[in-house]
Amino acid sequence: MDSPPITGTKSSSEKIGFLQKMAYGSGMMSYVVMVRGVNQFANPIFNDCMGVDPRLVSWVLGGSRLWDAVTDPMMGNITDNTRSRWGRRRPWIALGAMLSAITFAAIWLFPAGLSEMGYFLWFLCTSLVFFLAFTVFSVPYMALGMEMSPDYNERTAVVAYRTVISQVGAFLISGIYWFISLDRFDDMAHGMRYAGIIAAVLIFSAGIVPALFAREHQSVLDRQKKGKRVAKVSLVKSFMETIRELPFQILIGITVLMLIGLMLVGHLGYYVTVYHIFGGVKGESLGTLMAVGGISSQVCTMLFVPVLAKVSSQLGKRETLLVAMVLAIIGSGLKWVCFTPDNPWLSIIPGIVMSGGLAATWTLINAMIPDIVDLDELKTGERREGMYSAVYSWVFKLGVSLALVVSGYVLTWSGFNVDLGTDQSPQAIFYMRLFFTLIPVVSISLAFLLLLVYPLKESRVREIQAELKARVNAEEEEENKEKTND
Repeated sequence: MDSPPITGTKSSSEKIGFLQKMAYGSGMMSYVVMVRGVNQFANPIFNDCMGVDPRLVSWVLGGSRLWDAVTDPMMGNITDNTRSRWGRRRPWIALGAMLSAITFAAIWLFPAGLSEMGYFLWFLCTSLVFFLAFTVFSVPYMALGMEMSPDYNERTAVVAYRTVISQVGAFLISGIYWFISLDRFDDMAHGMRYAGIIAAVLIFSAGIVPALFAREHQSVLDRQKKGKRVAKVSLVKSFMETIRELPFQILIGITVLMLIGLMLVGHLGYYVTVYHIFGGVKGESLGTLMAVGGISSQVCTMLFVPVLAKVSSQLGKRETLLVAMVLAIIGSGLKWVCFTPDNPWLSIIPGIVMSGGLAATWTLINAMIPDIVDLDELKTGERREGMYSAVYSWVFKLGVSLALVVSGYVLTWSGFNVDLGTDQSPQAIFYMRLFFTLIPVVSISLAFLLLLVYPLKESRVREIQAELKARVNAEEEEENKEKTND
C-alpha cells in the first residue's frame, strides 16, 4: 500500500506554497457563485418577479439539490478510481467548470411570456442539468484539497485560503443585488439575464485554475509516476466503510443541524428586508443596502477566517469551532433588533457577526475531514478522500435539499402572499421576522452541544499520524529486505 508520509511536525515537503494555495482556492469562487447564485436569486426572480408559487420554487431548489446529492457518491467513486497523467481529480474539475458555466447562465435565460407552470418547468429542467455539472466540478475539487498536504495544521490553512478567496465570488453575488436593481432594467429578472452571463464567465475562469495549477501531495504524484495502481474499490463497500466512522457521523450531524437553521430561513432575509424594512418598495436603495450588507459580511469573513485558522493551530480545531458557533448564534439573535425600518443600515450588523462565525465553522469542519481520512486509513489501509468528500457533500446537499423544500412552506406559513405586494399583513411580517431569527439560534445551539462530544482532538490525530508513519516505515523496510534478498 502506498501512503503519503505522515509526521507530527510540518516538513518542507508537507508545506504548500502560497501560489499553490491561491490556485486551489480560486476554484471556490466558482463554487460560491454557483451555489449562492441559485439559492439567493431563485425566489426574487421566479417568485417575486415571475409569480411562481414559493412552494414550487422550493421544490425545484430542494429537488435539484437532492439530485445533486444522489450523484455525489457515484462521482466520488469515479474520481477515486480515475487514472490519468493529470491525476485523479484535475481532468474532472476542468470539465465540470466548463459545463457548470454554460448551464448556470441557462437558468436565467428563460423566454418571456411563459405561464407560471412554464417558468416552473424551465427552472426545474435547467437546475437539474446545472447541478449534475456542479457535481462533476465540486466532488473532485473538494477531494483535491484533502490531498495537498498530510499535515494537521496545513490542512486547516488550505481550507482557510479556500474560504477567504471564496469571498471574491461572494462579492459578485452581493453586487448582483445592486446590478439587477438598476433602473435601466425593466425588472430584476431582466437584469438577471445579463448578470447570469457575467457570472458564467467567472465560473469558468476561476474554476479552471485549480485544474491547471493546483497539485496533489508529492507522494500521490510519485505513486502515479512509478506506475503503481491502487486496486479499485466498489462503490457500495467504499460508501459503507466511509459512513461508519463515529467522528464523521458527528460532523454530519453538526452539518445537518447547521443547514436546517440556515437554509430553512435563508431566503427570508430578502423578504424581511423588502417588506419589513422597505415596506415592499423595490428600487436602487434596496439593491444598494443588500449589496453593501453582503460585501460587509464578506470582508468580515476575509478577516475572521485567517485569525480563527491561526487560533486553531493553538487551541485545536474543535475548540476553535465552538467559538465560531457562539459567534453565529449571537449574530442570528441580533437579527430581531437590527432588521428595522427605523435604521435600515443596522441590518448589516447580524450578517457581519454571523459570517465570521459561519465561515470559520465550514472552514474547520472541512479541515477535520482529512483527519478522519487518516483514521479510516489506519483501520482499513485505504485512502478515500474522494469518497469522504462525496459522502459529506451528499449529506450536505441532502440537508440543503430538504431544508429548501420546507423553506417555501415556511414563507407560506408566515402568511406572506406575493399578490398583496406592499399590503402584507403585520402578522405575516412578524412571523417572517420570528422564523428568520429563532430557527437558526435553536439549530446552531444544538450543533454546539453535539460538537462537545466530538472525540478526534489534535492529540489523537497526532497519534494516528505517528502510527501511519510507523506503518509506512515498516513497509519500506520490508520492501528493502525483499530487494536485498533478491
